[in-house]
Amino acid sequence: MSVPKPIADVRGKAALVIGSTRGIGRAIAERFASSGARVGVTGRVLAAAREAASEIAADALAFELDVGDRPAIEQVVRRFAKECGRADALVYCAGVSPAFTSADKLDDEIWDAILSTNVSGAFAAARSFARVAIESARPCSIVFLGSIAGIAGAGRLAAYSASKAALIGLTKSLALDWARYGIRVNVLAPGWVETDMTAGLRKSESLSKMILGRTPQARMAAPEEIADLAVFLASESASFATGGVYTLDGGWTSG
Repeated sequence: MSVPKPIADVRGKAALVIGSTRGIGRAIAERFASSGARVGVTGRVLAAAREAASEIAADALAFELDVGDRPAIEQVVRRFAKECGRADALVYCAGVSPAFTSADKLDDEIWDAILSTNVSGAFAAARSFARVAIESARPCSIVFLGSIAGIAGAGRLAAYSASKAALIGLTKSLALDWARYGIRVNVLAPGWVETDMTAGLRKSESLSKMILGRTPQARMAAPEEIADLAVFLASESASFATGGVYTLDGGWTSG
């Protein structure tokens, strides 16, 4: 009797996960590797990327990448495709949220930095990956890491919320532009996840109580729960999924 393929079958595929030395990006890279894909890991510091890659898989590739450097993004995408001999999936997880302040106190420099990393970097990476796919006439999957802040908004996080809302619009436009090439584009919108970015919030009794009280499941997600859907969207099981916004928020946006 033949053994059925996994529902999210990515065996033999090549997945580049941008922003994957820690947090959700790291969990996604690990899930791709454990599911049989070859993984590319990126980080702002090469040593950190190499360390993460060595821990994820023996054949994982490591790249130093500052997503504010558009030519560097193009170079990394093409190096990854060349070394793997293919490029099947891109997951853009690079993101920053350095300011937690009222919008009237938010300065231009921080606004620009957040939008540059969270939106402009995502577009540059997707464009580079799509160019490789179109040139090689191979279909691929692109997944952005968004947030429920881009759907419901978040107080004192104007720039972050705006950047994640922009990813939703970008996803839908790119899905329309590139469907004819077999390029699928989707965005994940997680709620509160147990990562380094939320460590400070989790240490605050009042903020933790507010978050858990508003979340119907009364908990935060583990990064691995986000990773599972990212891998699924890269698989052939999701071949008709494009332009979608997938919330993983424990019911936060249902109320």
